[in-house]
Amino acid sequence: MNWMEDGYMRLQYFSEIVAADTRRKEFDIRNHSLIYKGLRPDFLFIGDSITHYWELAAYFHDRDLLLVNRGIGGDTTTYLEKRFYADALQLKPEYCIVGIGINDSIDLEGDYWKRLKPAPYEEVLERAQGNFEKIIKKAEETETTLILGSLLPISIPVSLNEALRRRYVCELNHWLMDTAQKNKLIFVDYYRQMIQPESGELMEGITYDGLHPNGKGYEIMADVLKETLKKNEIYI
Repeated sequence: MNWMEDGYMRLQYFSEIVAADTRRKEFDIRNHSLIYKGLRPDFLFIGDSITHYWELAAYFHDRDLLLVNRGIGGDTTTYLEKRFYADALQLKPEYCIVGIGINDSIDLEGDYWKRLKPAPYEEVLERAQGNFEKIIKKAEETETTLILGSLLPISIPVSLNEALRRRYVCELNHWLMDTAQKNKLIFVDYYRQMIQPESGELMEGITYDGLHPNGKGYEIMADVLKETLKKNEIYI
């Protein structure tokens, strides 16, 4: 899976076609640059496309901090757990902000063209929870402070199982909140600030496509993150 080179871990490609490989060479080179220069990130963001597309410098620029983005569009909890040391922990960030899990719910859809049946709901949820537990365990063995972010609300009418995916989002968010509390971690609840209070539906005008935030959506996320961290005397 990996090997050590010049004092840093370089991750090999996985043996199947997965999103986590799409930025593998890029991240190996970027990771080596940080380690070679002896730079420790203040905040490292890691996750899927919602992290990948977050233009961090546009929202976090008031303080002289080293912010590193290790998001990969399409990534899942399974492969983030596998790359977590290489793309996060070996860089020794002071804080690591994790945002992952929505792509796991794609398995609830199945795949007509590949003739794959929808995966059982409990199997998908429990797999994601298990991967989070492994991620938390890995972080516990380091000096990095782990911060868990909620999944975002979705509005994807073309989804064959949108109701089930919404249930998954809510149940995983509740589990993440409880797990953060049990493990004395910080939980950042983006979800609650991105829904309409009366209906519980996704707020209008804050996403590009019903899933990925637009500029306004990311502003909401940035404000929620800043406020949550401030309550814990952490400033970004």
